[in-house]
Parts: sequence; structure tokens; C-alpha cells
Amino acid sequence: MNQIARLMHSVFGKPLMVFSLMIIAIGLPISPFLVSAGQMLLALNYLLEGDVKYKIHQLKSNKVIWLFLLLPLIHVIWLANTSDFAYALSDLKIKVPLVVFPIIIGTSRSLSLKQLQWVLLTFVFGVFCGSVVSVSILTGIYPLDYLDIRDISIFISHIRFGLMLVFSLVIISFYTIKNWLTISKTDKIGIGLILTWFLLFLIILQSLTSWVVMMFLGLSLFVIYYKRIKNILIRKTLLIILASVMIFWVSIVCVVFFNFYFKPSVDLSKLPKYTQQGNLYVNDLRSKEKENGNRVFIQICYDELKTEWGKVSEYDMMGKDKKGNSLRYTLIRYLTSKGLTKDSVGMSKLDQIDINLIESGYASIVHRNKFIPYIKIYELVWEIDNYLRADNANKKSVAQRFEYLKAGIFIIKNNFLFGVGTGDLQNEFNNGYEKLDSNLLNKYQHRAHNQYLTFFITFGIIGFVLSLLSLFGPAYKSLTKLNILLISFLLIVFTSMMNEDTLETQAGVTFYIMFYTILLFSNKKK
Repeated sequence: MNQIARLMHSVFGKPLMVFSLMIIAIGLPISPFLVSAGQMLLALNYLLEGDVKYKIHQLKSNKVIWLFLLLPLIHVIWLANTSDFAYALSDLKIKVPLVVFPIIIGTSRSLSLKQLQWVLLTFVFGVFCGSVVSVSILTGIYPLDYLDIRDISIFISHIRFGLMLVFSLVIISFYTIKNWLTISKTDKIGIGLILTWFLLFLIILQSLTSWVVMMFLGLSLFVIYYKRIKNILIRKTLLIILASVMIFWVSIVCVVFFNFYFKPSVDLSKLPKYTQQGNLYVNDLRSKEKENGNRVFIQICYDELKTEWGKVSEYDMMGKDKKGNSLRYTLIRYLTSKGLTKDSVGMSKLDQIDINLIESGYASIVHRNKFIPYIKIYELVWEIDNYLRADNANKKSVAQRFEYLKAGIFIIKNNFLFGVGTGDLQNEFNNGYEKLDSNLLNKYQHRAHNQYLTFFITFGIIGFVLSLLSLFGPAYKSLTKLNILLISFLLIVFTSMMNEDTLETQAGVTFYIMFYTILLFSNKKK
């Protein structure tokens, strides 16, 4: 029997476990199939490799494993408070990795630092491959139509892909700094190019969540490790870089706010009544909607717009643009953003680039600007202004989150102690939107988009506290094992949970639990 056990361990054992983790790591950003296949191979290796006594001992003695398992256990217990079992079983299927990884990684013999490095760098390679595919779509090399820049992330959500990009930057930076003295100049140049590629792609992807996470990560790491940096020059350099980044973003926000709210506008009391062709203007002074600081619904002559638009475009002005919005509305907003009158004179000042942007559904001149951070902040300000002024969050990802929050708080008030149960989340949100008489269309009536709020709604205050214990407990229990890689990863995922249901998809759950467990259980020393 001992000979058979040794044979099984030599055939399966650690190499196959590492290989399985590498398959999952490379699959996370580019292939759900590889993620599933890797987990099946990981589980098969675990069952066949033997070493049973060691695994049982670890399962009994390692309390951190049970802290991890507390979260899936809560999901099972709260089935007692569920009416929609079809949804509940689907949710439990997604949560399977929350059981698989703590048991397999926690009770197996720890990965060596070299094996851990192979898994992490394989993940970085997968992220790089995903970014290359996305850029090929963006540049037209790979012929795939997309309406929104976020759609170039074709394998997983652009938000989760953005988080993986941020973590990849951390991994590359960590190993580069750690091995700086032994890396050749050629390799340093290559690493610099890869870091630049990832940073530029992160900007191109326009994931606001990832930008915020990255800034918060940089600030947090600086605060945590500032006093440990012995070299004064490096310490001051990092301080200058961090301060410059913060000033950069604050400046952009201030400029956008000034242009949107305080830029000099026309005198509403002296608006002309007629166009240069003698046609009557429509001036709706009740509407306070703005575009780039200018009033949208003033100095409009629809007849002249329709005539002139028909001369420059095959798209029907009374139809839809490429994004499915009213083209007439897009055109009026775009002319407004340039400070033009909405008539034949204003139309005469549009060039072919402007026409193409309008047809594509871009309603502001800022989209002609290639400075992506300004565009993203402008869109955010416009969304929030439009929501506060008109109470319309449809098709506005940031504004919709306010509606999700309102519905979530409403549900919590009625289910404070025990929540709605594992399977009734979506049904309760549907009921919440109906009772609140929300203006959101049915197709935009989603769940919380906040993992902490989702746990509170699902499990009530009791289950919510237990969920937080399962999330943060393993790290707290293992404070002496924490290093900058694990701390960075936890900052990334826990911050993202403020704006995303990170643990409600296969990619999100696997990303969270795989790296949490291998980074925690692979470190024997601080």
C-alpha cells in the first residue's frame, strides 16, 4: 500500500498541481473553459496524489481554512430562507471555487516561491494575451464590430479585466524590484515596455473602477511602507510621484467642473427668435440640460437641421445612431458641445470627423479629444448631473448604481435580520424597483453592483457580519504571513467590491479565491 501511495504521489503530486494552477491562471483573463478544465484537473490531482494523513491534519488544525469555508457555508445555510431554488443552485454552482481552493491549497503542501512565481507570471502572460486581442479589435486587425470601447474586452467583463491588469502591474513590479540587481539591461528595457503597455491599455480600456482601485492601491501601499523605505532619495521620489498623480487627477476634475458649470454662456434674456434664414428658433428655457457648459435646448431649428443633415449623412435624423440612441438628440447635444446654434449655420461648421462621431453615437466634442482621462471624467460629471436634474439613470452605468443602492437599502429595511435568502436576490430587486416606482427600464434593473451590499441583502445583518469575517478573517489571522503581493491583491479585490459584485461570476470568484489562498498558504515567513 505504501508503494502504491508513493507511486501515485510521484505521478500526480506537486508538478501536476502547479500545472493545473497555471492553466487556471492563464485562463482567467482569456478562457472560462481553461478555468473550468484547470479546476477539474486540480481536483483530480488532489484526490489521486495521496498524502491523506497530512491533508486531514491540516484540515483539522488550520483555522484559516475554516474561515474561508465559512462564506460558502453561509450560502448553503441561507437556502432555508429561499423560495427561488433554481437561482440559488445556479449561484451555488458559481461559488464552488470558494470550497475547492481553500481545501486543496490549504491542506496540500505549500508551493515553493519558484512554483508560486510560475503561476503568477503565467497569469501575467494571460492578461498580456487578452490585452493584445483587445488592441487588435480596437485597431481593426481582428474584424469585430463594437459600439463601446469596453466591448473590446471580449473574454470577461472589462471591469474584472481591468482589475487583473492592475494586479499584473503589481506582480511585474514586485519581481522586478526584488531581482533588480540580477536583471540584465535588455530585460529591464523589456520589462519597462510591458509595464508601459499595461498602463496605456488600462487607460484605453476606460474602466473607472480600475483607475480608482489603482490610485487607492498606490496611496495605501505608500502609507503602509513609507517608513520602511530607508533610502531618503527613493522615499522623496515616490512622494513626488504620488503627489503628482493626485494633482493630475484633481486638476482634470476641476477643469471639467469649470467647463461644465462655470464656463460663460449666452445671455438667455437676449436669445434671438429667428435663424439667419428667417426660421423660428425653439428655445426651451425650462430645461437646464447642459453639454460642455452650454444649454442644450435653445436656438434649435429642427427643419434646418433635418435639411442640412440629409446633405451630409445617410442616417435618418429622426432615427437611431449606432448606439441605438435618438440621432436627433445626439446631433443637438453635439452642436451644443461646440457652442454652435442648432440650425444651418451650426451644421455648416461640422466636418466629416464630427459627422462620423455623431453617427457613432458620441454626443460631445470632448470625444474628439484623444485625452481619455478628461473624456471619462466628463462623462461621469454629465451622467451625475443628468441623473440629479432629470432623475434618469437609463444607459448610464454610474448613475444606475444610485438606483441600485436605493433599491438595495429599501430591501434591507424590510429584511434586516436574516436577509432575503440565497436564491431570492434578483426577485427582491425586481419587487424593490416596482415598489419604489423606479424610472429604470427593466433591462437596466440589475442587482446591487456592490458585494458588501449584496451580502447584507442576501443574509441580513447576521450573515453579513459572518461574511465579512470570512473575507477579512484569513488575512487577519495570518498577519505574520502578509507580504506586499498579498496586501496589494487584497486591496485590489476588497476595494473593487465597493463598486462590483466581484463574487457573483465565475471569473470574479476564481480570481478572488485562487490568488488569496495561494498567496496566503504559500508564505511561511513574513
